[in-house]
Amino acid sequence: MMKNFVSVCYAVWALIVKEFQIIWSDPKNRAMILCPPVLMLAIFAFAATFEVNNISMLIYDKDDSQISRALIDKLANTPYVKHIDMVDNPEELTQKIDNENAFVALTIPQDFAKKIYLNESPVVQLILDGRKSNTAQVVSAYISYILASFQHEIDGQSFPEISVKLINRNWFNPELNYQWYIVTSFMGVLVTVMMLAITALSVAQEKELGTFDQVLISPLKPFQILIGKTIPAITVAYIDLTLMIIAGHFIFHIPAARGYPMIYACIFVFLLSIAGIGLFISTICQTQQQAIFGVFSFLAPTFLLSGFITPIENMPIFLQKFSYINPLTYFFRLVRGLFLKDIDNITIWANVWPLLIISICTLSFASWFFNKKVN
Repeated sequence: MMKNFVSVCYAVWALIVKEFQIIWSDPKNRAMILCPPVLMLAIFAFAATFEVNNISMLIYDKDDSQISRALIDKLANTPYVKHIDMVDNPEELTQKIDNENAFVALTIPQDFAKKIYLNESPVVQLILDGRKSNTAQVVSAYISYILASFQHEIDGQSFPEISVKLINRNWFNPELNYQWYIVTSFMGVLVTVMMLAITALSVAQEKELGTFDQVLISPLKPFQILIGKTIPAITVAYIDLTLMIIAGHFIFHIPAARGYPMIYACIFVFLLSIAGIGLFISTICQTQQQAIFGVFSFLAPTFLLSGFITPIENMPIFLQKFSYINPLTYFFRLVRGLFLKDIDNITIWANVWPLLIISICTLSFASWFFNKKVN
């Protein structure tokens, strides 16, 4: 009995050693095992924060008094506000909020200083971009705290008993319905995971199973093979997206301000960019294990640097630059604008053309690597 137990343990140990040798013998496996944890640690340390800092703020000061300027100075000197832009009319304020040039706007009424001198409580209006409901709630709490602690001192007079009343208005999502934000965001998250899983494993799986040679001896050209592997993935993605859109409309009552044809057209460009990335990963990997590691290595920084978890403005400048080559960054801007507000064609194009560039680059690299492997 003891002899059999020792022999079983020896066999298991030999199998464990063999698996370690297989994993460690491939240089690509070693790189994919060691690099992602270090990369994830570096990105999480800087990007994953639930604090809201570096707020871009608009101020429409109708009063233009010494007290109103003192309030503006107090807001500018807080660690939460990165930049304050003064506007001269409501139209300019509306345009900058619509274009996401600022997240919050504060309107100071014309009788602000007068009411303070009369020992009355003035009312200021705070306008927030409700497309990011969680961030809007945090920013509203910050501004409320700053106004509550505001001590009016001018010409040696203090007004400690006067409090500034704040009226909040949340544009594009008046009730700050968090489900609107989550459902529209998860459309991009789930489709990205699914598209990468299908496209990244397509070529790698055939290489590992030995059926890839049969594809190569077919009369199809390399780019035709890539097209044949891209179309099914996009079709499945559209089916899943349609189910999510139906659920969002009938269960969560999410509006489609710009209409579904435009939504589907913009999503197609996004799917092309993700398909190119997935095929690129698949062509450089020899096994499914390598492809899975490649997908994981791409997904984590993509989600973190897209603004889905934390605002991009909170991240260090060098990480913010990576968001410009992140397809999910543009997808979130598009889908929130198309569903929650009627964004204009200029704004749509401003987010579609980077996706087109990413799609062309990734599909071209995937095709080039594929041709290189074939030759």
